[in-house]
Amino acid sequence: MDWAFVLVLQIMIQPSLSVLFTVEAEQPQYIAEFGGEVVMGCRFQPKLLSPNDNLMVTWQRVTSSPAWEVYRIDNGVEQSASQHPDYQGRVKLFTKELANGWAKLQITRLRMNDSGTYQCLVKTREGADYKKITLSVTAPYRTVTKHIQKAAEGNEVLLTCQSEGYPESSVIWQDAHLQTIEARTIAAPTPDQLFKVTSEIRVPSSERNNYTCTFKDGHSATFHIPDEMPVPDVKHDGLIVLFSIGVILLVIIVAVLMFRRRKGSSAPSTRNLLADSRDGSVSAAVCLQVPKENEEEITIFKEVCAEEDLGAFVKAHYSNSSFSSDARRRMEAFGAEELPQRLQNSEGKPVNLQGLLPEAGETLFLEGPPGSGKTYVAHILVSSWTEGPKHALSHVLDLNTVRVLLYVDCSIVKRDLFQETADQLSLTKKISTEDELRTVLTRSGEVLLLLDGYREGNQHFDESLKRFLSQKGRCRVLVTARPGDCPTFRDTVGTEKLLELKTQTVKY
Repeated sequence: MDWAFVLVLQIMIQPSLSVLFTVEAEQPQYIAEFGGEVVMGCRFQPKLLSPNDNLMVTWQRVTSSPAWEVYRIDNGVEQSASQHPDYQGRVKLFTKELANGWAKLQITRLRMNDSGTYQCLVKTREGADYKKITLSVTAPYRTVTKHIQKAAEGNEVLLTCQSEGYPESSVIWQDAHLQTIEARTIAAPTPDQLFKVTSEIRVPSSERNNYTCTFKDGHSATFHIPDEMPVPDVKHDGLIVLFSIGVILLVIIVAVLMFRRRKGSSAPSTRNLLADSRDGSVSAAVCLQVPKENEEEITIFKEVCAEEDLGAFVKAHYSNSSFSSDARRRMEAFGAEELPQRLQNSEGKPVNLQGLLPEAGETLFLEGPPGSGKTYVAHILVSSWTEGPKHALSHVLDLNTVRVLLYVDCSIVKRDLFQETADQLSLTKKISTEDELRTVLTRSGEVLLLLDGYREGNQHFDESLKRFLSQKGRCRVLVTARPGDCPTFRDTVGTEKLLELKTQTVKY
């Protein structure tokens, strides 16, 4: 029905009203960030004489044609049947404010298509009126990810900046002398109606200079060349030494086993020998062929060897992709100052950093809106595990019980869980089949699978993750995601295993 016609009719049939019923917008325009929340309000007068007083409040998004019903309450009863599906589970009316003459609507987990014109319509026995309000959802290119890679040919490095936001952004590159550098920039739409903008330049690796990429909204990142150049694996020589020690140690183990067997006595426990070997610093091991006697213990021995070898390989992979000094400082500051204030359980109680580590066989789900620091948390876990006691947060985050940490960036997944894990970490150099990787993940409580930025929608990945979780054995699993991105997974995990990252909310 045309509410303008209703208002005219109302005035015609009630000319004797001493007070004209009016609705006024609290403010004509609201601006809020993608993934956050907003509270829009309109005030109606006169106030209600009784709790309901034939009250009907309707919020509509009138940008669409026909209009989408966002929320409606009629005589104290919410009318959800006519609510548009896009807003289900994301809106609420502050009903306690109705008695004060306020119809305030809250929209959470804001999306880009929430932008538009909204209409607040209020009707009581005193009359009816409405006002229109504009909502603009923004998505700044706040988090800029840097990547440095040595070019395949020549004495150059490839510098890459990547971020997500809206609208589509250009990227300007400048060196320390403010000279503009031509860049290759591409923008790809995301399922969230954002743009993933990737920009890259090639620069000489031997010349000392700084290079800054700046997005249209002012967010930027700076590379310091050659200080941030990928460093050759200086640990290589040390690993060779450890490798040699490991070989000698394992030869001794096998020799003792053979000697004891020939003497007719029972072999010493491989478990004990392995426990002794792990007391030192042997992080890379070689699994040798040994007699089939003591088969059970040899199987345990081989599995431990495989995990130690894989752990050393993954640590080397993370070390070669180390963070810039600026990123490291921001990450450590976030972990020490902000994270303890933001991290909490589903009941709103604070959780310490050690609470991010799942128990053996446990799955934890870390949920937080964009900008809350989920990826920072994932990077803190990776760097803390890689560096061990040398890490700045090692006094509050102990990952000694984790022998292998596998980090998967879920924002770029295209295939199933095992293929993505192997591809992203280059595990095909160490593990030749999916069954081998599955065995590593499921056999031990000292493996942590970290899935960062998971979003349901990729059928292959979703189904493979579901199968894995039902068969994960003692593997530890931590999944990070934005609210609303993983409803099925969230229901599967349950609120007892839910952690939340809070961020400051600005209400307009």
